Amino acid sequence: MKKVCTLFCLVMVILCITNTTALAAEPEGKVIDLGDGFYVVETITQYPMARSGNAVISGEVSNDLYQGSTLIGTATLYADFDISGSTAKPVYISVTGSGYNGGAYLRGEPTHSGNTASGTAYFKYNGVQKTLRLSLSCTADGTLY
Repeated sequence: MKKVCTLFCLVMVILCITNTTALAAEPEGKVIDLGDGFYVVETITQYPMARSGNAVISGEVSNDLYQGSTLIGTATLYADFDISGSTAKPVYISVTGSGYNGGAYLRGEPTHSGNTASGTAYFKYNGVQKTLRLSLSCTADGTLY
């Protein structure tokens, strides 16, 4: 009987340790605190060039908006950059979004300046409006940041 109890306790300890580790996982990407319990997890994705010699680099920056542990919405800025000259220039910019768990994506506004594609995304959650600023820049050699 003691062996069964010991085995049961050992299994429970292992299960508790694995569940605690899974719950404590850090979000991937850059975390930006917006105050009032809201924060954003930002990730940048660069797409591979379509073909050799192509002078256009494509990528996206995505912001996941949270209040506490609740995902409120996601805003994504997509951009194409022409790198055929001495500096990169945005040639296409789009801002899209979605609301989740009672959050609403209201609209997105793209803009650009120099080698940077920017956008503003507007969300509403429980009567609170949150504004996210998205930005994606490109170096002359085609590296997004």
